[in-house]
Amino acid sequence: MTCRRLVLVLHRDLGYFFTGVIMLYAVSGLAVNHVDQWNPSFSVDRRAVTLDLPTDRSLVTEEIVAENLARLGETGNLRGYDFPSASRVKIYLKDGSIVARLRDGRGEYESIRRRPLLFEANSLHLNPARWWRVFSDVFAVGLIVIAATGLFIARGSQGLAGRGKWLVAAGMIAPLAAMLAL
Repeated sequence: MTCRRLVLVLHRDLGYFFTGVIMLYAVSGLAVNHVDQWNPSFSVDRRAVTLDLPTDRSLVTEEIVAENLARLGETGNLRGYDFPSASRVKIYLKDGSIVARLRDGRGEYESIRRRPLLFEANSLHLNPARWWRVFSDVFAVGLIVIAATGLFIARGSQGLAGRGKWLVAAGMIAPLAAMLAL
């Protein structure tokens, strides 16, 4: 097998093999890069609610809380409740919470749901288990090989000796500028 053939085979096969991981990291990376604008792992919905509660917190019981939850369609979701202040009750649900004032029962219901696929992808991206860290190291080496072999696929004026060198240089400007700006 010639050196050129080896370069083509490595580039093609590693490219195919790592396509899924490249897509996963790219989507997760986009989501995580915008963490200041949205929660990439969870969907958080808030809405106003009115509960029928006693004004005295000593009279609030699990039974009363459960009845209020049933009216909101949250039967069986109660995890507990407490009083963050003398005038408020916080009700903990399996997928959210409610904070309400005791004097008028007005409050806010916050539901939290995992974003399908993004939660799992972000978990791999941000908190890898040991086995995933090893796989990620292999993936990084694979990306280096894909990039290096890609430099030698095109020939002549379209290759590295021609316009390729300018594209490689242009592609390095943004990361180098970012590193210098830090």
